[in-house]
Amino acid sequence: MTSKHTGVTVFFTDIAQGIAKVDVWLTFAMDDMQQRYRRSALGLLWIMLSYALFVGGISFFFGAFTRFDPEGFVTYVAIGYALFVFLMAQILDGCQVFVNSMTWIKSVSMPLSVHVFRSIFRSIFVLGLNLVVAFAAMILMGWRPELVALMCLPGFAIYLINAVAVQYTFGFVAARYRDITHLTNSITRIMIFLTPILWVRAEMTGARAVAADLNPLTHYIEIIRAPLMGELPRMSSWGVVLILTALIWIAAALVGAHLRRRLPYWI
Repeated sequence: MTSKHTGVTVFFTDIAQGIAKVDVWLTFAMDDMQQRYRRSALGLLWIMLSYALFVGGISFFFGAFTRFDPEGFVTYVAIGYALFVFLMAQILDGCQVFVNSMTWIKSVSMPLSVHVFRSIFRSIFVLGLNLVVAFAAMILMGWRPELVALMCLPGFAIYLINAVAVQYTFGFVAARYRDITHLTNSITRIMIFLTPILWVRAEMTGARAVAADLNPLTHYIEIIRAPLMGELPRMSSWGVVLILTALIWIAAALVGAHLRRRLPYWI
């Protein structure tokens, strides 16, 4: 019992120490982005271009199958897809967060959370670029923010809180069991079709509506997209998100407490 308590304490201490080294993980993250698009003519603009092409294509082809007006559907898809990409990145990048940093972990003594924050900041950077495109398109379509849009701010805070725990959990588990990475890659490919991005949750009835509500991503996207579209999020969505956040952090603390010391041997 004492050992478990000590492990959990070390886990949270590691996070606090990582936050304090903001200059380190910011530098790492920006270097990652520059290296990824090095010698590319458009550079980081490729992120915005690929996002704009997806949103434009989906809005054009799938807009005919919804009762939404074209402007509203563009907003629905633009916000939903930007958030979806961020949420999926926490799982996919989380599976590789420690494996990709094995050289640093084995050779330099620094908090493991530095690598987690490095990964999360990359996702935030991409989300920011995507939202710039989304808001530009939405304004051109006649969208104007309403006071209720401020309710999206707690949602973004929840995203960041979840991101830390999700990447820690998947980082440790995937380092130990490499099949987890392949499994998550397979599952996340179909999540775009099971999450209300290409289709509208409010238009679903019966079994389809139930299936949509059983998908956690539905609720995570709801708490931010609804306010930006001038609507109040469903309280049930906030309830689901808060419960899942607590469970994810408990899982992260337990996994971190038990697996932390063995990580260098697995990577």
